[in-house]
Amino acid sequence: MNLSAIRPWVGTVFRLVLGGVFLWAGWEKLADPRGFVQAVRAYDVTPEWLSKAIGYGLPVLEVCVAALLIVGVITRIAAATSAVLLLVFLIGIVQAAVRGLKLECGCFGGGGATQGSTTYTLDILRDVGLLLIAVYLVVWPMTRWSVDEYLARNDNVALPSAKRMRSKQGARKYNALLEARKKAARERTLYLTAALGVLVVLVAVIGGAVQSNRAKIQGDTVIDHGTVQDGITVGKPAKVTVDLFEDFQCPACLAFEQSVGPTVAADIAAGKIQARYHMLAFLDASSNGNNYSTRAANAAICASDIDVATFQKYHTILYGKNSNGQNNQPPEGSSGVTDIQLEDWGKQAGITGDNFSTFQQCVSTQEHKAYVQAVTDNASKRNVVQTPTIMINGKELQDTSLNGFNNAVKAAGGGAPATPSPSTSASKSPSKPATTPTSSPTPTP
Repeated sequence: MNLSAIRPWVGTVFRLVLGGVFLWAGWEKLADPRGFVQAVRAYDVTPEWLSKAIGYGLPVLEVCVAALLIVGVITRIAAATSAVLLLVFLIGIVQAAVRGLKLECGCFGGGGATQGSTTYTLDILRDVGLLLIAVYLVVWPMTRWSVDEYLARNDNVALPSAKRMRSKQGARKYNALLEARKKAARERTLYLTAALGVLVVLVAVIGGAVQSNRAKIQGDTVIDHGTVQDGITVGKPAKVTVDLFEDFQCPACLAFEQSVGPTVAADIAAGKIQARYHMLAFLDASSNGNNYSTRAANAAICASDIDVATFQKYHTILYGKNSNGQNNQPPEGSSGVTDIQLEDWGKQAGITGDNFSTFQQCVSTQEHKAYVQAVTDNASKRNVVQTPTIMINGKELQDTSLNGFNNAVKAAGGGAPATPSPSTSASKSPSKPATTPTSSPTPTP
């Protein structure tokens, strides 16, 4: 078997496979720049500036590397770059597995926290396999159907006749021509690598800037009874502040609300705690493109436009059960419920008359979509990587059982109400809108 003849064809298959994978991965990430930055943050290994640089620039770089591999130009450099990227990906996945983080890798878009079962075995095996392919191309970069092969043909020097090679002059001319071709090939490779390297860097920088601009939240992020930083505030100021980061399609959030939610509501009413609800959209990708997490969170904020008490009722309904005893929350991975159902739940929350018409329009137009996006991004910056995340006076609650919650509230000083102050749950009058919060709509945590 002539390995030298087979090796270029094997390399061709490897080159196209590796290029195709990187093209797919980069293209999928380009679609949602803000979501990919959140996926990078979820690994909790990079500072904010680097998370953004990776989130905005990596997909562009992946597409550039894919193009070089598919075309087959400077294959060795492109394969080496892909090998470095794959090694970084492997380190990220392995450290997430060791730390017990429940994440989707985000290798092909999406990514971030997940509530389902998590296994990184297939991700690790896939990246190891691709790394081996990249190493093969670094060692044997010459492949068929490539620009490299086309250029190499011009470097060939035809072997003179045996008669000519027997003469010193003939051999000397041949060797001189051979060395000249090799030198020219080295110079061409150097210039080509430098030129393409500069081009890739420029494309990555410009593409990253474009992605950064695309990631900006478009729309109004100011609401009547909350802020991006503090969420929807329910209850009077108290010694204990409870921050609840939840997703309406999160099964673990459902379990928490059904077991601990009534106690939270009772503690708010008794003045033991003040609760701040941060309704997130981490699980949009799991609703088959219907973005149930965003739509449900938007509907809850629409309910808060009436007053905070209506928000509480609507929040309870979304995590509650229907008349048949089935959960209102759609299963993770399903398309979620329709906007019509979200509107009907508004009736159950007691929204009527003109308020209901306004609520319907708010739900159907996703009036507070930008606010939900801003709250989700803010939570990601605060290293909230899964839902529910419960914080008691700023400290994350590890035991989210009823006993764990009660013990944490008691330890934080819960029991007696704080000095009375104006309630944050005043209803919004149709003739006199509630005062708009003065804090920035997109604060830095």
